[in-house]
Amino acid sequence: MANGYGIGIALILAIWSYIQIIALLGPAWLLSDPVVSGLFVGAVVGNIPLGLGIGGTLELMSLGLWSYGGATIPDYTTGAIVGTAFAALSKLAPTEAMAAGLAVAVPVSLFMTQLDVLSRSLTTVFIHGADRAVEKQDDAAFSGWHLWGQLPWGLSRAIPVFFAVWLGSGPIQVLINNIPAWLTRGLGTMGHILPALGFGILLTFLPIEKWWSFFVLGFVMFAYLNVPLVGIALAALAVVIIYFSLKPVQTGEQQAEEATAAKVEETKSPVTHGDLVKAMWRHNLTLQLSWNYERMQALGYAWSIAPILKKVFPKKDEYFAALKRHMVFYNTHPFVGGPVIFGADCALEEKRQPAVGDSLKVSLMGPFAAIGDTVNGILVRPIFAVFAGSLALRGSVGGAWLMLLLGFIWFYQEFPEFWLGYKQGLGLVRQVSSGAITRIVDIASTAALFIMGGFIPSILAGVKTPLEITKHVMIEGKDVVQSVKIQDTFDKILPYMLPLALVFCVYWLLKKKHWTNLQVLLLLAAAGIILGAFKIL
Repeated sequence: MANGYGIGIALILAIWSYIQIIALLGPAWLLSDPVVSGLFVGAVVGNIPLGLGIGGTLELMSLGLWSYGGATIPDYTTGAIVGTAFAALSKLAPTEAMAAGLAVAVPVSLFMTQLDVLSRSLTTVFIHGADRAVEKQDDAAFSGWHLWGQLPWGLSRAIPVFFAVWLGSGPIQVLINNIPAWLTRGLGTMGHILPALGFGILLTFLPIEKWWSFFVLGFVMFAYLNVPLVGIALAALAVVIIYFSLKPVQTGEQQAEEATAAKVEETKSPVTHGDLVKAMWRHNLTLQLSWNYERMQALGYAWSIAPILKKVFPKKDEYFAALKRHMVFYNTHPFVGGPVIFGADCALEEKRQPAVGDSLKVSLMGPFAAIGDTVNGILVRPIFAVFAGSLALRGSVGGAWLMLLLGFIWFYQEFPEFWLGYKQGLGLVRQVSSGAITRIVDIASTAALFIMGGFIPSILAGVKTPLEITKHVMIEGKDVVQSVKIQDTFDKILPYMLPLALVFCVYWLLKKKHWTNLQVLLLLAAAGIILGAFKIL
């Protein structure tokens, strides 16, 4: 098992590793599922039952794990690729080969979390390159920065898989074993705390100073009442609708707004059906190729809507000014709700209502992110995964086909979502005079705060301290050493105190101290490595 495969097989599996992560970032195809990759690698190395067994085991190990809000999780897919290849190489009996494969797959899956954090951090270079391209009004460079943003993601999987399969398990295991423990702890802690940046940025867009009570409700439901995240999302929807149905509608200067809306309707649109289709395909296929910790989906969103902006703003200066407006922080669920937001924004840009579109993006991205993560990561995907893992462990390829089916369902439902949002976006323009926009913004913002009250402690639950305080006490004349866990003390005062403190510290730096996203990102990265290395977090 010390020797590897030929360079041909190593290259095939490396290319597959690249493709599977890009497929997840773009069209949401579940090529990145452990069972699917186990089947593919098993077919390549000539042992499909072994690939299904290892993939099915890792599938069940990953139940409930999802990259909520940009969180880093063990990469069980890469583990399935490397583990299956090594298990088939061992030439052991099926049971022993599967055990050997899992013995390699699990540490590889955990090790890949470090490379995942690195790749997500490197993509920050691409967003700043795109900023420079927009300032120079270089459209080709702008597109290039987004499309090449896939490289850190893809290569972070392809390179280690290539060398692991080519060299064999021996050198890779030596590499993993020789990584300093303090660095592994530090990078792990950094991965736990970096999602706090996304939450902090999101809070700066939401009216938390006005509607903080809704955030508290969501937090209490999760931390004290143990309500599942789906329950919190449903409760948020019900409470917010009830609240705003009892609140009187304020129309403002209705006649002036009606005149503006009427003027908008009379303007002939320069945007064609082909432009909308092009923008839709860009969004559904490439939104997250250049995802980064600083502004997340911003570059992908701006590149997707560029065909609409070119028609609406034919003058070069106006076009690049509009692009720059879309290069701000944006993050939502890419295929549950995200296409609706994008479709509505395309309609509003087409009708020259950019301020309304920008407001809609900010207001809806939080609720759709929370609901999408809940529906996909907690409700739908685990159900499919249980069946898929069980079928794979019985040697059936049906498990892999089941997960592929789920991925294609998510992908193809994005298209009607887009057109729904587009049609509703036109309706929103007509409803400006009734105060409906303001009402939708308020409803969406308060629902987002409600849901985030539960999501922040859930996703950042790994942010805790292992520190203990020891003290000597006399019990019946004997000197006894007692240990008190600091985390237990924090939990008695306020559950999830550290995650809340971390997010609101980020919020304070961004909102009050006017730090840039990059400055906070670097601070969190350094703090994570140091606090993890010294076993403080």
